[in-house]
Amino acid sequence: MKPQTILHITPFFSPNIGGVETHLADLISELDKLGYRTVTLTYSPISTPDVSWKKEERVGHKAVIFRFSWLGFNLFHRFEKLPVLNFIYITPYLLVRSILWLIVHSNIKFKAVHSHGLNGAIIGIVLQKLFKIPRHIVSIYSTYDNVPTNNSFTKLMVHILNSTDKVLTQSRQSVSQLKVMGVGTEKLDLYRHWINLRQFKPLNKKKLRQKMGVDEKFSILFVGRMIPPKGALLLAKAATSLSEINFLFVGNGSDYTTIKKMSETNRNIRLLGNVPYKNLHLYYNLADVFCIPSLYNEGWGRVIMEALACGLPVVASNLGAITEVIDDSVALIVSPKLEAITESIKKLYVDHQLFENLRKNATKYAMTNFSAKSVRLITKYY
Repeated sequence: MKPQTILHITPFFSPNIGGVETHLADLISELDKLGYRTVTLTYSPISTPDVSWKKEERVGHKAVIFRFSWLGFNLFHRFEKLPVLNFIYITPYLLVRSILWLIVHSNIKFKAVHSHGLNGAIIGIVLQKLFKIPRHIVSIYSTYDNVPTNNSFTKLMVHILNSTDKVLTQSRQSVSQLKVMGVGTEKLDLYRHWINLRQFKPLNKKKLRQKMGVDEKFSILFVGRMIPPKGALLLAKAATSLSEINFLFVGNGSDYTTIKKMSETNRNIRLLGNVPYKNLHLYYNLADVFCIPSLYNEGWGRVIMEALACGLPVVASNLGAITEVIDDSVALIVSPKLEAITESIKKLYVDHQLFENLRKNATKYAMTNFSAKSVRLITKYY
């Protein structure tokens, strides 16, 4: 039987750095293993500067990624809270380039278009109609707390999502929010992200620390964009009162410079910069505890899965879908306030039995909940 071909539309794809980008790379890889042909149309990295990228990249046996060069300059994050400007920046050019690509490659017959995010969904709707693609699935990666149900943007968003064949989202919270906003119940379904459990696993911590120049002190790890909503600065402030504990930061962003200055007077703060994803598991294994102190409603929190798989207990914000990713068998889940984060880290440092209980549960929890079997929750709609 001829392999089914799936078209993916997304403004963001690796080597742009982010949880969604990593998930999409994993998705393409798993689909390839299952025998699907995939074509991904996307932009060059637009929110991660100074990374090399290819206009055309082949992955596995049947996957190809086409990247269209586009403006970066951190414009996406500047426009993130301005829907009209965000739309103008993200959608029209990717739509035009996608249409032209499909015209040139009209010999390819697609079984489905799978768009990612709301901007991707708009493009997917147009492409499905123009090129008579049988199905359109959209994956949503955000939560929508405090979004008015009667304003024009919300009505437009609901109309877009109701114009697709299926809307997939990761959390029950997101499903509930979208229903309240007016997205049809029959359109919505849940799926779960997964990680490569062959890559993310416990390693010899002592040897890694010696090799990478990290001392043997109890260590807390942050991985992510160092921007205000992610709470990296909050964690750095906690570090200033916990001098006996090391704090390791992987990532970059607008808070990097401030935290760098703090590290000059607080020797227990160490910034490690951006890390290639292929090496990220090594950095999780340098630490004892992972902290995700997000100040906003996380849509999921991929880094939590990676940390648990490497055997790290988690100190986590109680916002967004984080509470659906983990429970108190592997984590301390608290309000993202300085005192609560500081006390939780201190608790794991002084209470060895609590730390050990959470640590022993971590990898098993990841293996039970975050395996690649979850891809079947997506492919059943292809």
